[in-house]
Amino acid sequence: MLVDCIDLDALEQEARRVMRPESWVFCDTGADDEITAGENIAAWRALKLRPRVLRDIVDIDTGVTLLGEKVGTPIMVAPTGRHHLFHAEGERATARGSAAAGALYVMSTSGATLVEDVAKERGRAPQWFQLYMQPDREATGALLDRCVKAGFKALVLTADQPVPGWSPRAYRTPVIASEKIRSVNMVGQPVARTAYDPDRKGIVMFPTNFSDLEWLVKRCAMPVVVKGVLRGDDAKRCVDCGAKAIMVSNHGGRHLDTTVTTAEVIAEVADAVGRNAEVYVDGGIRRGTDIVKALALGARAVLVGRPPLWGLSVSGAAGVQAVMQHLHDEMIRAMQLCGASNLAALTPDLVKV
Repeated sequence: MLVDCIDLDALEQEARRVMRPESWVFCDTGADDEITAGENIAAWRALKLRPRVLRDIVDIDTGVTLLGEKVGTPIMVAPTGRHHLFHAEGERATARGSAAAGALYVMSTSGATLVEDVAKERGRAPQWFQLYMQPDREATGALLDRCVKAGFKALVLTADQPVPGWSPRAYRTPVIASEKIRSVNMVGQPVARTAYDPDRKGIVMFPTNFSDLEWLVKRCAMPVVVKGVLRGDDAKRCVDCGAKAIMVSNHGGRHLDTTVTTAEVIAEVADAVGRNAEVYVDGGIRRGTDIVKALALGARAVLVGRPPLWGLSVSGAAGVQAVMQHLHDEMIRAMQLCGASNLAALTPDLVKV
């Protein structure tokens, strides 16, 4: 399955065609007026590159160390839930496709696949686990221990969804909960529901605070990443609490509409934490040039969420692999045309802000 920039856009439309309507809406939608979801994409494209010329770019090195693990690409698969809505193998296929592309996969708490089963698809690529922290600390600790035993290398705490957002589009085309599909890694293995389920409207689901983060850092045998940060002061405080990395994210525009875009604040967050923590970014990244801009502005790596789901829905694990390989190839070409032979050469002066 070969993909180029035109094919990636076509893949999105093919995914819409093959998915059930409720699955497509769940994948595609943003919160409320969906302003942030659209602006995330536009913000990266609005940034302009200032390429260098006459540099040696015959050999390109895209290797990067992420929390002590060496990987061949700075492009990760972001944590997204309910992969059974897109393919019969669910998260197992996503993990297998990510591994085939040599990309790090961040598994979501809200998947319907056991962490142990996803771990079997790892290959040589590291896997991280994303956590929605529930109030039961004993049960949370037990889940962390399972993740460590299964070989997950880092824990990603989502901090930007204490209450669910709202999507009028998802409300009108809902995912119907089924007793057969459960969030098997959550406490009590509850029936899988989306954040847009009317029964959850206005309920504080994950009331996590800085004290919880401090506890998590002490309790977890894996390094802790905090996802959903859009401010430099919050990022610094997370690092002061022991977080080893920050994910700049607005949840793909899926919960709080009209937030700043991640492209607007990545530099602020990177400057705030300096060398005290690694910084990653997601939200609207669709092209290799977007990735180059993100890395130049201070990100150590980027994450993509919806595009791998398009590939998953159309071609399973092979589709995920194709999407990730396509973005990697585009990134290499953009690096060459910017005169950068490695990731360290992607510096802020390459971007006009």
